[in-house]
Amino acid sequence: MLDSKTGARLERTIITGFHRPYLVAACLTSGLMAVSERGNETGRAPCIRVLEPGWNTIRVLGVCSGMGPVLACPWGLSIDSDGDVLVADWGRLHRVLLYPAKGLGWPLVTQGLSSPRGLALLPKGQLVVSDSMNHCIKIYQYKLGLGKGYG
Repeated sequence: MLDSKTGARLERTIITGFHRPYLVAACLTSGLMAVSERGNETGRAPCIRVLEPGWNTIRVLGVCSGMGPVLACPWGLSIDSDGDVLVADWGRLHRVLLYPAKGLGWPLVTQGLSSPRGLALLPKGQLVVSDSMNHCIKIYQYKLGLGKGYG
């Protein structure tokens, strides 16, 4: 909690147990949060941890090919109200990955991106991707069903 006038810290919560946390995305409707962890030279793989509103990890994404695509270098992260996690994965393959709340993940956008960096969700099931080396943003329809809230 911050003082709205001075910006001084009044209260805080510290959640430990992460390895080099980097990106954070939250869904205001569900209270879910996604946190990316960076890999390192000693073999620790990058991953995305999904936390429930009580701050406990409920899923770890991107490290096991049996659960969906393995992450190379996550640069963008978003989570929707259904608990689906979207990741801009920069590496040999410039792509956007979707890890649904249930089931296996899959590559959502596999062509036309050169250095995807940031992600944002729009209210009508659209995904905005910043494409750094193409000097633009790209908008994709990733979910159908207008009128449903998407975090």
